[in-house]
Amino acid sequence: MFKKVFVLILVFLFVSSVFMTFGSAKEGPFTIGLSNFSYGNSWRVQMVEEAKYKASQYKDLVKELIIVEANEDISKQISDIEDLITKKVDAIIITALSPKALVPVIDKAMAAGIVVVDFDNLIYTDNITAHIIVDQKEFGRVQGDWLVKRLNGKGEIICFNGVKGTAISAERFEGAESVFDKYPGIKIVQTVYAEWDYAKAKRAMETLLAAYPKIDGIWSQGGAMSEGIIETYLERGMEPPPVTGEDGNGFLKIWKKAQEKYPNFDSISASMPTWCSAKALEVALNALTGKPFEKETIIPIPTITSENIDQYVKPDLPNSYWCNSQLPEDIVKKIFER
Repeated sequence: MFKKVFVLILVFLFVSSVFMTFGSAKEGPFTIGLSNFSYGNSWRVQMVEEAKYKASQYKDLVKELIIVEANEDISKQISDIEDLITKKVDAIIITALSPKALVPVIDKAMAAGIVVVDFDNLIYTDNITAHIIVDQKEFGRVQGDWLVKRLNGKGEIICFNGVKGTAISAERFEGAESVFDKYPGIKIVQTVYAEWDYAKAKRAMETLLAAYPKIDGIWSQGGAMSEGIIETYLERGMEPPPVTGEDGNGFLKIWKKAQEKYPNFDSISASMPTWCSAKALEVALNALTGKPFEKETIIPIPTITSENIDQYVKPDLPNSYWCNSQLPEDIVKKIFER
């Protein structure tokens, strides 16, 4: 009898840890804050548009979506969130510049009874309403595993990371290194922080090519960076080595272009969906209205290869478009016509 009761208690604890409610249900409409640490690349611009679109679908629940941007300044992001607390918003969804520095201000928001949901770059705390998670270590591991297999377990490689200090950049690289560390024949000769930016990655690759004209492979965690890397080779009439990437339209287009000229070239792309912000908004509204939600929502990562690239690439859209999107076509065209 005791064993049966114990099992039932464990089942209850598991279920209650997965499906939660946030206090008593409230009536909308609500004011929601979105704290964005940067508009520094097209992914982040599209991510904000995904949240705006989701808010427009909940006009009866969302009175206002207040968007603040910290310009990659952690002090500014803390100040932004404090300002949202002062304005007594009902919920704050956050993409964090630092996984640790925001913990005290998140504690303050939670103490004020505000629903807090992080996404994209997470905050390392359990004192939060919910996390929207893409397994970034798995993202990097998938890319790293493909590259190692492509190189038959040996070769000199260059690694391109995102913004130094952010959780995503660190975790993707950690996932890749967990693979590289198993292969003594894989040697990282340079690590670059190009901030997921096309121009910065291209300039870095132009410099690196002079020092490493015969590099064996390139692990890049960002689509715009990968696009700049491959373009650097093509402009010089050189066949690119294997390059990993992300689902930026420019990268997918130049991947196909490189294959047309150099049939042996190949790549792989993981995807960080721009609509993770919309999912965060949805979870925040569930918490506010008393609907059940998960403490941790894990978003699957689709993998793009040469076999399925045509399902994702959009030849008629600009390079800055991110292909794993939930935005309708008319909104996409408005965004990228600007």
